[in-house]
Amino acid sequence: MGKTVRTVIMFLLGCAFYTLIEMIWRGYSFRAMSLAGGIIFLAGGTLNDKFSWKMDLLLQCLIIAVMITALEAIVGNIDYYFLHQNMWDYSNMPLSFFHHKICAPFTILWFFMGFAVVFAHDAITYYWMGQGGQPEYWILGERVLMMPEKKCKD
Repeated sequence: MGKTVRTVIMFLLGCAFYTLIEMIWRGYSFRAMSLAGGIIFLAGGTLNDKFSWKMDLLLQCLIIAVMITALEAIVGNIDYYFLHQNMWDYSNMPLSFFHHKICAPFTILWFFMGFAVVFAHDAITYYWMGQGGQPEYWILGERVLMMPEKKCKD
């Protein structure tokens, strides 16, 4: 499978995963945020591809949380100033900023969502697309998890 095809598939899967999660969480979603979900799944899922399998899993999740929060700030303020759709509002949450478009409690939630991004992206890449080595995960210099080896040939 070519790199462009893989990238498009992963982006579309990220869009779909994000939309599904948001539909379950609050019953509706916005197209702009589906696109953001695709961007995060694509970028966050490739961290260990770009750097190393030994990149600390907690660091990957922290980077993903920061990416999601930054994207929320950007999209949220585009919405606030130009679109006026009020896609979300964290005004009832502590430590909310940028016209209540980001908040600390959700950044913490995004950290934990980072595990799902990393594991799902790696599983799809390794098992379905047959690319890359067997995924392994490291925390504080120790390997804590390795995905089971594929049973079938590529």
